[in-house]
Amino acid sequence: MKKKTMSYVMTGALSITILSGVPSSPAQAASPHLIKEQAAPTVIRTGTKNFADVIEEQALALGINIKGDDLEIAAKKVRLAKLHNQAAALNIETDGKKEKTIRLEVKKAHEMNVYNAAGNLGVETDGKRLKDIIASISDINPEAAAQLNGFY
Repeated sequence: MKKKTMSYVMTGALSITILSGVPSSPAQAASPHLIKEQAAPTVIRTGTKNFADVIEEQALALGINIKGDDLEIAAKKVRLAKLHNQAAALNIETDGKKEKTIRLEVKKAHEMNVYNAAGNLGVETDGKRLKDIIASISDINPEAAAQLNGFY
């Protein structure tokens, strides 16, 4: 009789433990999944814009008609228009060229402009990234750095 009663008590205790969600072992209590859920704060962002709204604003500023286009096509049109504007600013011919070719030419022309500006201002370029060179130019001539910083 004692064994039967004890098995009922143990079965009841295990059932309550399983149903309540309380971890039955220390290994389960410290699992990364539970810790991550408990430690993750809720994040509420205010003032963030919807990507579609940003693309629409940029298309309007660039004078591109995106009515009836889905978001992916509209974003591609905006990206291509920006690339063509950069190429025009660097006097690069874009007729009949693919986007990748234009992008590479714009990047190379921009790098040459940065190195030329650095050479004119006496900025050391050996072993520095392009961002670091522009930052060094900014220390000497902020206007020149502002013109160079608009690209990559």
